[in-house]
Amino acid sequence: MKEIGSEFWLDRVNVKESKTTIDISSILDGILNIGNDQRLLFSGRTAIDYVLQDISKPIEKVYMPSYCCESMLQPFIDRDTKIDFYNVIVDDSGIKYLIDYKKDFDIFFATSYFGYSSSVMDSIIDILRERDVIIIEDITHRLLSKPNHCFKADYLIASLRKWFPLPSGGLAVKMNGHFMKDNITSPPAKLINKKINAMKQKAEYMAYEGYESKFTRELKKSFLAAFSEFNSGIEQSYKNFSIDCVSVNLLAKIDVVDVKKKRCENAQYLHKRLKESKYIKFLFKEVDFERDCPLFVPIMVESSVRESLRNYLISNNIFCPVHWPIPRGHHLTTEITKLYKQELSLICDQRYDHKDMKRITDVVEEFVKNYD
Repeated sequence: MKEIGSEFWLDRVNVKESKTTIDISSILDGILNIGNDQRLLFSGRTAIDYVLQDISKPIEKVYMPSYCCESMLQPFIDRDTKIDFYNVIVDDSGIKYLIDYKKDFDIFFATSYFGYSSSVMDSIIDILRERDVIIIEDITHRLLSKPNHCFKADYLIASLRKWFPLPSGGLAVKMNGHFMKDNITSPPAKLINKKINAMKQKAEYMAYEGYESKFTRELKKSFLAAFSEFNSGIEQSYKNFSIDCVSVNLLAKIDVVDVKKKRCENAQYLHKRLKESKYIKFLFKEVDFERDCPLFVPIMVESSVRESLRNYLISNNIFCPVHWPIPRGHHLTTEITKLYKQELSLICDQRYDHKDMKRITDVVEEFVKNYD
């Protein structure tokens, strides 16, 4: 049975086909050609750090979303910046933001979730524009949606690896003016090669179409370990690295129109086919596929049921991530932890088609039926 989900793979890659100069306007049909100055960097975390280096005023406090990946916090932690959180909660209509507009902070960190336009923070950014604060928007999840950013932000950051099969890839954008420093260097070749080899090993594994043998088991064990080592390496060293040359070459060849088309078709299938139950609800019920290009299709599953469903999917070779583990030291109320404890991300990316989406919905509905 073919594996659905987990890390991207590379069918083939020619390391020698690299670009020494980067013309962002030619990459992804110009989708990255936004703002006044752009940098293609190693990761989303690298992009946050690079933006913080560009801010000349003293930064003491940042106002972050309570629902976030721990990696987003690290650049601020490294600078001993005080982190306050605005509450991100969920109700029947989707995600809501509870902003304390009287709070004192130097940076407002805006975000949106899963590529759904109902979660964007443009109206909140518009209000905060009246204040003397720096606004950084994480556009990772809305990267392929329309519009893919708020024009009133000061900086944009994104992780490109979430969308595409790349060894590395982050984006930093300055909306007005130019970045003051250009102190980026090439990422460690050893780390990049580890990721490339892991992605190639996974491609070899996928070519067996689910054929189970000692060889495939060992192959999977090998690439999973390599992916883990790469992710650990990013945690330990991420500052001032550019995107690697192989990833630039791959980015230049991506048909973003086709990627968006496949993702929207897959997401639309999941929304139409999957029936809600007393255990499972869609996080976003209203979807505008003329604007929205989902990163995943998030569902809300009762916390007492979620791990059972996730394990049932895994037993059927379907690997759906949770966004995200609660960050260490992050003390949240019961209302705020609901998203962390109930969200499950269904796969809808460009590697798959309707046959794969049918398999996902069949397995989910089979689980619900048996659970009752």
